[in-house]
Amino acid sequence: MMKKFKYAIAPLAVAALLAGCESTMEPAPGVSAPSVEAERMSELERQNSALRQQNASLQTSLETQSSLSTSDNTGTYADLPPAKPGECYARILIPAEYEAYSDRLLAQEASERVEIIPAQYEWAEERVVVSEGGERIEVMPATYRMVTETVVVEPARVELTTIPARYETRTERVLVREGYTKWVQGQGIIGQSMHGGTVTDVRGTPTGEIMCLIEVPAEYNTIEKQVLVSPARTEQVQIPAVTRTVTKRVVDTPATTRVVPIPPTYDTVRVRREVAPASERRIPVPATYKTVTKQRKVSDEKLVWREVLCETNTTPDVIRRVQSALRREGYDVAVDGVLGPGTMNAIEAYQRRENLGTGGLTMATVRSLGVM
Repeated sequence: MMKKFKYAIAPLAVAALLAGCESTMEPAPGVSAPSVEAERMSELERQNSALRQQNASLQTSLETQSSLSTSDNTGTYADLPPAKPGECYARILIPAEYEAYSDRLLAQEASERVEIIPAQYEWAEERVVVSEGGERIEVMPATYRMVTETVVVEPARVELTTIPARYETRTERVLVREGYTKWVQGQGIIGQSMHGGTVTDVRGTPTGEIMCLIEVPAEYNTIEKQVLVSPARTEQVQIPAVTRTVTKRVVDTPATTRVVPIPPTYDTVRVRREVAPASERRIPVPATYKTVTKQRKVSDEKLVWREVLCETNTTPDVIRRVQSALRREGYDVAVDGVLGPGTMNAIEAYQRRENLGTGGLTMATVRSLGVM
């Protein structure tokens, strides 16, 4: 029966939720249909989430009861209590019952107490070494004498001296233009002007034009230029060493050491000697017990039919009164008349705190909250 009930409760709860929402979500005057539909879908989602949580809680309770007992798995609802029309019942998980009892427990095991017996001493005189013998090292200082010696301040060296190149000024005749010949116009034929005659030639008669070929001599310039007589060179110059006579202090006899023995010293002192060593004595300590109060299980948790508030017999006003009572008990829930996840979580927390059956909003929980 529990298996069938487990699979049948979810669709029944959703159907009841839809029917309840259809009866409660009427559009108010002046409110648009899309807005009402959006609020209706939001409300359906919240209540559907709450029903899924209740279904999961009931499924856990049913599985627990199935593991505890198989006597109820008959596949029928014959174990339902007698009810009146309009009443709803649900299987509620009744927590296990415990009783207190006293138990004698070992507080401290038996042991031993150890007592220390101190050692015993006496005073006596004893010759003791105040300082150990040893050796002392004496240092014999060194002796010195003054000596004179020649110190080279600057060693002899060879330096290179540069001798510059030597030049002299010479005069040189340089050809500027070579000699050449050219034709120039003549002044007249010799003999014609002197005798008043004409020069005749069997080949022709002169026209009076006279051209003479003359020789133009070459042109020269005289220039001065620097001629290298001897090139630049270097010569080695010997620089003698520079010395100085100094007087310095040198060791004549080096420092030495010698070992001087030191004898030990003694003194007579009063000392405390041990006569008997320290010892211990073990004393047995009995065990101690204490009585503590414990709890043991009297009955296991079980599933029973209890009257609950459901969609059939629950109104938003009842839910608001339950939410107000939960807020008075210190639970943070919204007073909106909707049995949402926050309200169901607060109801289950209150049931566990008051050791009430969990799995839904039972009448016992409602009465405990003072709603009915």
